Amino acid sequence: MAGGSNAACARADVVAWLRIVKRSSSKGDRLALLETSPEGKPLGFGFARARRAAVARVAGALLEAAGHTPSLVVALAGELAPYELEDAPQLSVPLCLVGPEGGKSGYSLRWTGEPPEPDSPAGRALSVLIAQHRPFEPLERAATGLNVAFADARVRQAACIAGLDLLLSLPVEASGPADDAGTALDERLRSVLAVPREPAVAKPDLKLKWAGELMPFQQDGVRALLEMDRLLLADDMGLGKTVQTVAALRILAARGEAGPSLVVAPASLLDQWRRELAKWAPELSAIVVRGPADDRTWQWQADKDVVLSSYETLRADAGRLSALRPPGEHWSSVVADEAQRIKNRNDTSRAIKRLARMRSWALTGTPIENREDELASIMEFVDHDGGERPLQYRPGPALLRRHRELQLRRRKGDVLADLPPKLESRLTLALRPEQQRSYDRAEQEGIVYLRSLGASVTVRHILELITRLKQICNFDPQTGVSAKMDDIEEKLREVSSRGHKALIFSQYANEISGVKAAALRLKEFDPLVLTGEVPVEARPRLVERFRTSDRHRVMVVSLRAGGVGLNLQEASYVFHLDRWWNPAVERQAEDRAHRIGQTVKLNVVKYICADTIEERIDGILIGKQELFDRIVDDVSLDLSKQLTRRQLLALFGL
Repeated sequence: MAGGSNAACARADVVAWLRIVKRSSSKGDRLALLETSPEGKPLGFGFARARRAAVARVAGALLEAAGHTPSLVVALAGELAPYELEDAPQLSVPLCLVGPEGGKSGYSLRWTGEPPEPDSPAGRALSVLIAQHRPFEPLERAATGLNVAFADARVRQAACIAGLDLLLSLPVEASGPADDAGTALDERLRSVLAVPREPAVAKPDLKLKWAGELMPFQQDGVRALLEMDRLLLADDMGLGKTVQTVAALRILAARGEAGPSLVVAPASLLDQWRRELAKWAPELSAIVVRGPADDRTWQWQADKDVVLSSYETLRADAGRLSALRPPGEHWSSVVADEAQRIKNRNDTSRAIKRLARMRSWALTGTPIENREDELASIMEFVDHDGGERPLQYRPGPALLRRHRELQLRRRKGDVLADLPPKLESRLTLALRPEQQRSYDRAEQEGIVYLRSLGASVTVRHILELITRLKQICNFDPQTGVSAKMDDIEEKLREVSSRGHKALIFSQYANEISGVKAAALRLKEFDPLVLTGEVPVEARPRLVERFRTSDRHRVMVVSLRAGGVGLNLQEASYVFHLDRWWNPAVERQAEDRAHRIGQTVKLNVVKYICADTIEERIDGILIGKQELFDRIVDDVSLDLSKQLTRRQLLALFGL
């Protein structure tokens, strides 16, 4: 086996791990070849199905197809007899057969020829390999990869062809963090073939190098996370709650105090979390759980330091999660990002509250949006007892006392002295004549309809009328004229001439009254458009175009799609085409630009049409805000949920 024409090309930094699974003669045997460094880092993977008589030839073909020429091939003695490979001239490197005997070492080594010299490529590779904690563990990964490969529908289909010797080879080495976002076979293999996560081991003398310098208030936040197993981190938006949390997870791992952690976040933020983990905690392995149920199964089972899931995925898989994870597992940390997503007591909040965990960290700049009971729901997640039965909180003094004990909140004005100010203005405009006629007609018809319903009128009926009137305040549905867009267009010419960029937010995405209509009107500025129709994976590229290209001075964004998870400090102007029910959502949108890294003052313009439903709603929002400021200084209400039927009818004098 030693020697041969390829021996001179053998690399001491590559080991090939061969597995052969014998099956019935009709089904054919299965083979796997995993290429790794001597330390176990995966470099490539090949697999095959072969008739029994062709096993030796196909094994040689796997080596020929490999991306690297190994210095050493390792196989299990029970799966491979030396005589089986006598007719495989392609195997021109030493073959080591590993057996279970061996006294203290727990294994024995047999060679198909003479053992390699210590200073040969195979000898050097073997020396590094034997020094590892589990030197022959890659054989287990090769078998796992083989199972995953033949579980793929396309591979199974090809393997059903009678008489076909199937062979596939692909690289698994990645230049950056493993991309587990999709469902392709190579992505699944990359996950299961990665070096297993080692059990946490304390490293008190470890000097961690960081991608950048954390600000003093961020360092204080990291210390609070490390010291408290339950914390509501309620910093203003844009102060780096994600970075603080990633830094804390990294330090816990370095101390040997962390097992697998779970981060639950809106789906649009999962890739941002993965990027921050790769930047600030490169030692931690991470996987995003998403896609079809079959893919989510192996993603949940992957042995990773950090598992990333959306709230929707966690809710969907809550019933089977305990069967997919190790028996009796307690998550080291469970992080609820944008924790206002669990403000209601529903299946989503119950799923995260019932997770067995050692630490509960909730991240949100708006722990109350509508009512005190929402804070109670979030606190039931934060104030855990380690088990699967959450505590019960109700509005009242006890909740507020505990809230003060567990909340850490810093405002931008307190910790970022150099952050330019945010200047907000409300601009009241008169409707254009065409808009006014459409508005008056719609309002009169709507009031007549509400009156006709009598006692059967519901909040939904009223909100439908309000939505129709608000959309007319944006654009006349018949002619497309718009007082707001006239003003925005004029301001944008001045803004772009001075080299500034702008964001335009609307709660509507359609071509008649929302984002698409605004983008069409502003085509001279070559605007970029971000709505819920843009795939999550395409959004970072869209944002990067806005940030780096002078060609695109404007981005038009639907409030729900772009209100969280984007960093757009390059914009110095924000226009709210229409008003959202919830002022906190508006502030979240503005804070895409008003955050660390902003170098000029941010000008925010909120449009209100005179003598319309918008003016009446704005007055109510201002009057109601003080009620919530007594509990948290940056909270808001959702008018559509907070106002009573009587209050909504009063908007129309009914």
